Amino acid sequence: MSTHHRFDVRKDGEHTWEIFDTTNGRTVVLRGEPFCGLPQDSADTLADYMNSAGMAPDKVTLH
Repeated sequence: MSTHHRFDVRKDGEHTWEIFDTTNGRTVVLRGEPFCGLPQDSADTLADYMNSAGMAPDKVTLH
């Protein structure tokens, strides 16, 4: 059984990663803060947590 995750990570700089919303491809924004410029391990951990907790991003997201 395949599980679809709403949040995933992708590289956004030479050594940084961002969490993006797989439903629209945009950088996730929570409480007004974009989840970008993160170390890879932090981005992976946060995306896993957000998927397991069923979190929803802010309505306004970055491109």
